[in-house]
Amino acid sequence: MRRFAAALLLALALTPGTVSAHGEAPRAAHGGLMQEAQALWVELVVKGTDVAVYVVDHDHKPVPAAQVSGTATVLVGGQSYKVELNAAGDCVQGRLPAPVTGNVVATVALKVGGKAVSARFTGKA
Repeated sequence: MRRFAAALLLALALTPGTVSAHGEAPRAAHGGLMQEAQALWVELVVKGTDVAVYVVDHDHKPVPAAQVSGTATVLVGGQSYKVELNAAGDCVQGRLPAPVTGNVVATVALKVGGKAVSARFTGKA
């Protein structure tokens, strides 16, 4: 089952994204990877075992972390880990059991104000 999940995560990460209907992507304010997700922008920051997700609206204004919940599924060394994200300051965050080195392959599934939002990421975060 884990191999299937890892293969699925990798396949989703390599699938080309769609063209943005909401203008230019905002600058990644925290040095992470930006991705458009259902009229919002999601920034993923992964440093070692720490995973942080920041959400901004189409006007590039931060969405309060209290309105955001969800999970991140991160591929680490061929192993897929699902991390629960909890509000902490201006982001939602979680911790991986093993540190990420090199490129990040991840999917994020969030509820933002009760609305389902998802994004996939590949790159150096």
